[in-house]
Amino acid sequence: MARLVVLHHLDATLLGGAEEPIRAAGLDVDHRDLKHGDPLPAPGEADAILSLGGDQSVRELAKYDYLQAEVELLRDEAERGTPILGVCLGGQLLARALGGSVDWLPRRIVTWAEVEKLPAADGDPVIGGLPDPVRALHWNEDGFTIPPGGVELLSRAADGGEAFRWGESAWGIQFHPEADEQILESWYRDVDWLAEAGVDEQAARAADRVHLPGQRATAEKIFGGFARYVASR
Repeated sequence: MARLVVLHHLDATLLGGAEEPIRAAGLDVDHRDLKHGDPLPAPGEADAILSLGGDQSVRELAKYDYLQAEVELLRDEAERGTPILGVCLGGQLLARALGGSVDWLPRRIVTWAEVEKLPAADGDPVIGGLPDPVRALHWNEDGFTIPPGGVELLSRAADGGEAFRWGESAWGIQFHPEADEQILESWYRDVDWLAEAGVDEQAARAADRVHLPGQRATAEKIFGGFARYVASR
């Protein structure tokens, strides 16, 4: 059974909508709570890595020893060919590890953006199965550039990239296909975030009611596609 090491950066170690498709693929899931002191996997220990979101910023990498170490790990494992999927902060860390940059967006964004698959997404194990277009949930203040040698897979919802593949087995995405009702509810506790994004909470929740039912299919295509790719190696 392939071991998927999941790197968590928030107080709650939740997989959300990613859990069911990952379990269905038969992977052995090894959770690492980096914010509270769990160690990173040793070189070669993980058969695959899933790096999730967080409230830290890659712009302030020097503040977080564990994020600096994670960047080094992601670089080494990507070059080794270990399958990696980075989501939001995880995608930004992967982009930084591979030579991309992470910067402020012009303003925070809270939106269900409609994005389209680019030609390079055809046949891609992670992005290729998505509908076209797809609704991509964003709660972001930073964005990444596509790292050198990376292939852009989705159109952009903001100034930064939306999704890329580097090599044959490393993917970074900016949006949140893992977010389910429980995860979203925890985000709404930060009322300043909504205000700084210029978004009314009632309007944001109304958009959730419209688009959240489609999240399960999005999560299945992305996390299920990644997990099946890992299991097939």
